[in-house]
Amino acid sequence: MELSVPVWPHALREWRVSMSGHGSVCSQRFEYKYVISEAQAEGVTAWAMAHLEPDVHADRAHHNEYMVQSLYLDTDDLSLYHDTVVGKLNRFKLRVRWYDDQPDTPAFLEIKARRNDVIEKARAPVRKKPVERIMGGFFMSPSDLDENTPETLGALGRFCELGAKLAARPVLIVRYRREAYIDPTGRPVRLTVDRDIKCLRAGRLVGDIENQPWLATADPRAVLEVKFTDTFPNWARDMVQALNLMRTSAAKYVRSVDALAAMGVGMA
Repeated sequence: MELSVPVWPHALREWRVSMSGHGSVCSQRFEYKYVISEAQAEGVTAWAMAHLEPDVHADRAHHNEYMVQSLYLDTDDLSLYHDTVVGKLNRFKLRVRWYDDQPDTPAFLEIKARRNDVIEKARAPVRKKPVERIMGGFFMSPSDLDENTPETLGALGRFCELGAKLAARPVLIVRYRREAYIDPTGRPVRLTVDRDIKCLRAGRLVGDIENQPWLATADPRAVLEVKFTDTFPNWARDMVQALNLMRTSAAKYVRSVDALAAMGVGMA
């Protein structure tokens, strides 16, 4: 009989080593965000098409977009939400991300951590069926993984460790259309524009996504994210100046909690 345990110490050590860069040249990953109008977004698309190429998952027939759904976990007093609101330098999010309603495609259990300006992200592709069980008690098995490697096993173990320590629970789902581009040379540069950001009070992954009572967030503008390693690309710096963009905080989870609160929807 296969034993399910809350953490896997060896795998966790592997994850921590890979995330800290020990034993190799330590590169740092950054993510710059901008809240932009649709006119500015059109300009961003033009710059992206000149320097990047559409992400392999983007639908080229529909503005190089695809749908993203993320179920966020938090504590009873929303401590992870408040860490972001006050701008805590070292903070993280726990979420489950998926891209379609198909039962056989994976969901991704993710930890997204910020240490000052540096972004660290780990994700574990998990079969959708055990996701609710994992979130209910943060017990997991290697067989839950859609792709079992030391990195994914470590990420899943760390997700369960953090969730159990916080007594975290699912709070809400954020949904949006993502326009995405990557560097064709393989350099670690990625640009995304997220539009039509909506939220739903939910405690689990939901099916029939299109027919849920989604609530639009208060700010209708799109969110531009430029993700890069070590050095902000020169062309992106030129784009920011040409389009008069202002770097800012743009947490979609915070937007969503605020939107639901404004409608009187509690998180308890």
